[in-house]
Amino acid sequence: MGRVRPFFEDDITQVAELYAKTFLQGRAPYGSVPSTIVKAYFDRIFFHNPWRDQDQQLSSLVYEEDDGKIVGFQGVTPRRMIMKGQLVRVALSLHLMVEPGSRSTLAGVKLLKKLFSGPQDLSITDGANDLGRKLWEGVGGTTALLYSVNWTRLLRPSQYAMHLLGRKNRFLSSLSAASRPLGYTVDSLASWIMPHRFRYPSPPDLGGKLDEATFLECFSQFADFESLSPQYDLLCLKWLFAQASRARELGFFQKVAVRNERGKTIGWYLYYLNSGGISEVVHIAARNNSISEVLDHLFYHAWSNGSLAVSGRLEPRFMQELAERDCLLNCGRPWVLVHSNNPQLLRAIHRGDALMARIDGEWCLRPSAQPS
Repeated sequence: MGRVRPFFEDDITQVAELYAKTFLQGRAPYGSVPSTIVKAYFDRIFFHNPWRDQDQQLSSLVYEEDDGKIVGFQGVTPRRMIMKGQLVRVALSLHLMVEPGSRSTLAGVKLLKKLFSGPQDLSITDGANDLGRKLWEGVGGTTALLYSVNWTRLLRPSQYAMHLLGRKNRFLSSLSAASRPLGYTVDSLASWIMPHRFRYPSPPDLGGKLDEATFLECFSQFADFESLSPQYDLLCLKWLFAQASRARELGFFQKVAVRNERGKTIGWYLYYLNSGGISEVVHIAARNNSISEVLDHLFYHAWSNGSLAVSGRLEPRFMQELAERDCLLNCGRPWVLVHSNNPQLLRAIHRGDALMARIDGEWCLRPSAQPS
């Protein structure tokens, strides 16, 4: 019949093999990830994260057949959020997976039902595909549509279009590479014809490296606009930044503080700088009325370092400023999904009154294709 039970350290080998079979086969560069790296990843993320010490009741789950074979896995890492001064226990769901040949056992449904019956106030996942969304909603969860909207700011539009074509197949990739000089010329003309859209002068505000102490010092002020926001401490934040830095396939992890002429921090952005590709934002914050300056600094930083475009997850209160900067909006995968028995929490999320950045989700927690 099979059963759902907690995930133990002795299960790492089986779960790592299941993960490689489910997610990594045929996906360059992940298809060549050594098993030792995947095993170390599962050990680090699920047994040596600082939130686990704070809440050991929230455990990852496996679905085990009668012969002891693990055919399903639901990763869980505890997190903490604050809503109107009250602590909110969060279960961050990662890597829900089922052995392809065992899907008829409904292992995925049973794993999710067990997750939703846990002691947490809120369950979240932000890396779901269409099948995962259907499964999550079928068991009682909902899709946070506002947080499933992504924005993209084109910096070099012609080269960006060629880059997307090059990702389609090998022939188009060769064609894209051969057309780069033309793309560069077209983008130069675009910046001359439409300087308000494709030219990026050096911003007046100063940029510098963002450290964990500054983040903690300013975060409560920057997050004061949302009813529901993450709770950090120095240990958790250092661990989180360290994990984000490991995802080298996404680019070079940048932590940039934006300061005004008086040296006061008015905001920051965390993103993966990808020269010659798409740079992905994982967190952006600003003081009241300062988001425009922070966005301009981000776009200049990415453009001056060779990015073709910048993309990120929508934070609803910044929608107007993103629209004013000609950002394209798209709702779709990866889906942000939530479950809670607390209507207040769900209302805050569905009306866009929550801070749910990529840095706090599954997006940054992935095994690197190379050892750190």
